[in-house]
Amino acid sequence: MSRASVLATVLAFTFLAGCTSSKGSVGFPNLPKNPDHKHLVAAAKLEPCPASSGSVAPGGLPDVTLPCLGDGPAVHLAALRGTPTLLNLWGSWCGPCQEETPFLARAHARLGVAVRFLGVDTADDPDSALDFAAHVRPAMRYPSVVDENKDVLLGVHGPTGVPMTVFVDADGRVVHLSPAPYESVDAVLTDVARYLGVRR
Repeated sequence: MSRASVLATVLAFTFLAGCTSSKGSVGFPNLPKNPDHKHLVAAAKLEPCPASSGSVAPGGLPDVTLPCLGDGPAVHLAALRGTPTLLNLWGSWCGPCQEETPFLARAHARLGVAVRFLGVDTADDPDSALDFAAHVRPAMRYPSVVDENKDVLLGVHGPTGVPMTVFVDADGRVVHLSPAPYESVDAVLTDVARYLGVRR
């Protein structure tokens, strides 16, 4: 199936499966507003955001640079290369996102460094996102970037909802979009094997 066909299919189903948010900009460039923000970062214990290579992959993620939710550098999404990547668009305000996060966390623990996991916290309050990451069980340890303006959602062609999972190969090319929430760790691992060729 061509990339254009994949994207068209995703758009057809996303409105049925995902959450949408009416929130506008929540002012991430002005972080931290909350004096307890640093404590929330420490409590969440997210892994540092990954470094980006600097070269943009054709057929890849949107060409945007987003700040890290926890510790680590801002991430140039279109320049993520070298490691197969599972990119999960989520928000702490989204019920299906809350339900699927433990399955992603377990898959991340199983796969280790063989697959890069990166969340995209979408149209969310950063302190709420950090609090959710700290308290979900098992805990979310993979890093997230902050997408206050839905740049990634809009960059995968149109107004869409979360959760959405994007599979990106080691060359930085988008190979699959999954617009429905995952309901088991086995489902996550099956798609990782199918689309990224990594089995554990």
